[in-house]
Amino acid sequence: MVDIHQVWPYFAMLALALAFAALPWFRAADRAPPQADQRSDTLDGLRGFLALSVFASHIIVHHEYLRTGVWKPSPSAFYNSAGLLGICLFFMITGFLFWNKLLTAGGRPGWKALYIGRVFRLGPMYLVAVLTMIAIVAYRTGFELRVPPSQAIASALGWLALGIVPPPPTLNGYADTGTILAGVTWTLFFEWLFYFSLPVSAWFVRRGRHLAFSAGLVALCLLTIAASSWHGGFEPGIKPRPILFLAVLAELVLMLGAGMFVASLLHAGIGTRVQWRRPLWGVVALLCLAALFAIMIAGAPRIGLAQLFLLCPLAGTFFFIVCSGNRLFGLLAWPASRRLSNLSYGIYLSQGLILVAVFAIPGVGTYAASGGPAFCIVYLGCALLLCASALLTYRYVEEPGIRLGKRIASRLGAKSNTRVALPATT
Repeated sequence: MVDIHQVWPYFAMLALALAFAALPWFRAADRAPPQADQRSDTLDGLRGFLALSVFASHIIVHHEYLRTGVWKPSPSAFYNSAGLLGICLFFMITGFLFWNKLLTAGGRPGWKALYIGRVFRLGPMYLVAVLTMIAIVAYRTGFELRVPPSQAIASALGWLALGIVPPPPTLNGYADTGTILAGVTWTLFFEWLFYFSLPVSAWFVRRGRHLAFSAGLVALCLLTIAASSWHGGFEPGIKPRPILFLAVLAELVLMLGAGMFVASLLHAGIGTRVQWRRPLWGVVALLCLAALFAIMIAGAPRIGLAQLFLLCPLAGTFFFIVCSGNRLFGLLAWPASRRLSNLSYGIYLSQGLILVAVFAIPGVGTYAASGGPAFCIVYLGCALLLCASALLTYRYVEEPGIRLGKRIASRLGAKSNTRVALPATT
């Protein structure tokens, strides 16, 4: 019997991934050092840990999926919290980076360059992952059409739309289509909604009201969460009240808004006299994370008002300290940390494909289910394979896509009004 509640494999996976990324092979993932005044410096060491945390959560989900045939949230409170916090901080990073881009450009960035850059930063890797998923679905359905051709084509086009529209739940009638990619593509839809909202919110930057706008957005989301979940949260096995979905939507917007608020605070120079890089603040940041885990685990399996409401201030405090230059005792400055962060988009999108590939090997699933040690060995191996795969796709898919996007933007006369480099945030 596999004990899915043990915590040590999570930290073993992170340590092993860091050691793996420290090998000379991963120098291909190195980028030029960030400029001294670039505020995304510390974030360049954080994203890899977030992507691996989401993968750790999906490890447990996948294990239960193989056992029960149902893809559902992790039954392990710790791993469920790790995945949730990883997603939330990813959204904060998105809000921070792009709001900071608007602030740097005075609300007038090069819109054409921004959107061309997004398409060619997110698109190539997304298409590779989805095309691979389509091939797997075709194989599992015997290369036969199980739905009308028009429906199959429409479903395929929906999946190939770069996440700009929500993809259909099935492809060619195959019920487990989304599980092949571990269900991760939903976040891209919300990212695109955020990108498309930027021309509207840029008005507040041009009018010098960016701090009030971002603070108001955070406050409005907190009030919405409180109002919609006051009389009870999500109970496992019980159909949630429709209004609770409003709380979830407000939580997603809240994470984006929190990242924007942090960018506005830093842009306004608030807190600049505090020495945020001191080890003491690193301790505070880590305590915020520990408190979040404790709150989420204590409330499990129920997700109620306390969890939804406290997620923002605690995660936001951690995020503010990191964005203010604290490298968490040097962890975020390690070359291996930065390499994993550069590979984070590939790690995030490819995790389901790696799990499918590994468990397609005869006997692997049986061995992984035979006990705790075997379970850990298989999934640690999956983590290393995922990092290696992400290195290859970064070199031969993501980087060429970025270069192509820059060439196209240049030919179309698209110019960016900011020097801030924007990596993929998912």
